[in-house]
Amino acid sequence: MTHGATFTGIVRLLPVFFFALSALLFAAPKPDVLVVIADQWSPRYMSWDNKEVRTPHLDGVAKEGMIFDACYTTSPVCMPARVSLLTGLYPHNGGHELWGNGARYYPKPEDATMFLDIKRAGLTTAQIGKTHWTAGPAWHEDFKNSGAFFKALGLDHVADISGPPDSVKGRDPYVEYLREKGLLQNVADDLRDRYVKGEFEPRASVVKTDDYHDWFTTGLAVDYICAQSKSKPMCLVVSLHSPHPPLDAPGDYATMFDPERLTLPANVPEKYLREGHALDQAATKRMLANYLGKMALADDCIARLIDAVKARGTWGKTLFVFTTDHGEMMGGHGYLTKGRFYEESVRVPLVVRWPDHVKAGRSKAPVQMMDVYPTIVEAVGGEVSAGRFAKSLLPITTGAKESIRPVAISEIGDKAPLRMMACDARFKYWADEEREYLFDLENDPLEMHDISESPEHREALSTMRGKLLTQLRSTQVNLSAGYKPKVQRLRESESKKKAN
Repeated sequence: MTHGATFTGIVRLLPVFFFALSALLFAAPKPDVLVVIADQWSPRYMSWDNKEVRTPHLDGVAKEGMIFDACYTTSPVCMPARVSLLTGLYPHNGGHELWGNGARYYPKPEDATMFLDIKRAGLTTAQIGKTHWTAGPAWHEDFKNSGAFFKALGLDHVADISGPPDSVKGRDPYVEYLREKGLLQNVADDLRDRYVKGEFEPRASVVKTDDYHDWFTTGLAVDYICAQSKSKPMCLVVSLHSPHPPLDAPGDYATMFDPERLTLPANVPEKYLREGHALDQAATKRMLANYLGKMALADDCIARLIDAVKARGTWGKTLFVFTTDHGEMMGGHGYLTKGRFYEESVRVPLVVRWPDHVKAGRSKAPVQMMDVYPTIVEAVGGEVSAGRFAKSLLPITTGAKESIRPVAISEIGDKAPLRMMACDARFKYWADEEREYLFDLENDPLEMHDISESPEHREALSTMRGKLLTQLRSTQVNLSAGYKPKVQRLRESESKKKAN
């Protein structure tokens, strides 16, 4: 090749070079991501719908972002909900397959791809607080320690704090903190007593607020934020234990709400039974007061996290998400705790804030809590691993679409037939081991009138059955997807040869 030809080739490549260089120099910087996951937070107690709730810092975020009024967990219990977020899969999918809190379980790294996808997009990844992806020693068979397991999931940093300890044998950071301060035995004895006698008995924590587990977890998260280089974006998930029972709000949070001034939804009976003990509305209000105190504490923890990101200088561009794994019945329909398909338990709060990208407002589109995963990946310019059924919320938050799926579904059970729920913009349908249920959420938001046997709602019942079936048929892991017969592959290969 002559020198002239070489020079001509170089000249031809210059536009391509300068285009690539300008794209690199002027590409929009990736945002920091801060996700706060609470535990067992009922959607009935969000301050924008319930003025008895005091969460001013979360309110401020919500005013700048989008509130999702129809977000549902894939399972109304901790582990499967959290595994769905990590995997982007439903419990019925291969790669998940956990329909309740398992006795021996851990998600495989090839399936639990959320942090791997975020890390590949160029972010530092971390989770601080409750993970609850594993149960028992299952992961020990494949990993020498928890650090190796977390690294395989794509996490650069993890501080796993399961919650308040009921034993002095633990080794997580919070247990070590309590041990160093001489508080561990007192906390463990108090927690064990609560769990044995009833975790819904409301009484203040035996430690002050500064030593409470959520305050400690937040402190670790603040330290982590402050230590991160500003030259690289981060994705930090902070998982708080509150307002999950025991009802042990610390210090002033335990007395912040006067039970006698609180109101209960109309679906809370005058009297109901809990583990053989009779409860009335006065008792429920006392529980609710402590529960709201734990929410107020979580809100103050959120304020500390936001202040840390502001000090980092990135709050104006940070993608912030608040959600929870599942809700809490808190007396609704005569029940406490979770595990049911009533709104109090299966619907969850979800707020997404991202300045200049997310429109402020509210959406009633049916979405899933696990949709947070692809939302983050899309926002940071990454690519979601193949085979995920979670969907990015950004088309809704930007106004490009009104909805991203026809129904949200939820699943739970430890024996056949397993329980399943489907909810669209109006109706909720579910089937348990004994029968079917149907509620018109538009006209009966407290679910006080089951219309599954109503003649005038037979068509709605049939439609919702069909929507659930279609969603299940559409969300199956299919290992034959994309397969091309040998004949087709040979023909395509020959076509490429001729084209070249």
